Amino acid sequence: MKLAVMTGNPGKMIEIKGLLEPLGIVTVQRDMDYPEIQSSELREVVKAGADWLMERQKCPFILDDSGLFINAHGGFPGVYSSYVHKSIGNKGILRLMERVRDRTAVFRTVIGLMKDKDRLEFFIGECRGSITTEEEGDQGFGYDPIFKPEGMEVTFANMSTAQKNSCSHRGKALKRLREHLKAYSF
Repeated sequence: MKLAVMTGNPGKMIEIKGLLEPLGIVTVQRDMDYPEIQSSELREVVKAGADWLMERQKCPFILDDSGLFINAHGGFPGVYSSYVHKSIGNKGILRLMERVRDRTAVFRTVIGLMKDKDRLEFFIGECRGSITTEEEGDQGFGYDPIFKPEGMEVTFANMSTAQKNSCSHRGKALKRLREHLKAYSF
């Protein structure tokens, strides 16, 4: 079984391969830019991206949108997480969190599976946790050095890919996708 993964992020590919390839699913990275609509919902961003890509990419393929939603800042950066990370990075988020007591946050991922031109299915994952006071660890990517999952003593950036996949937002969404794909033949 072969599945195209629409991402330019090598860190995401490592996580995806770790969960899907043991099932015999060959994942092929496609670094194809697609327009990201401005929406407050991750699902709407994924749907719009899939609609645009289905005219340009052979099915089946997956794409995802993820966001870090910080409670003390009304869910910011949320759907704008990638842009905010490129703009101010982890240090900028830590500055925004100075003197903030409520450091709780949630990471969310929506994966869209485009099986064929008429079938888009969604797989959602979420991980609750908190924003640290400083960057910790050197694994992973993005906000991993400043996010500590609930019940864990370390940030995502201090975890191996397998450890992160066991509790992360993307790992949970990928596990739902994996269960679905077990019964699906391409």
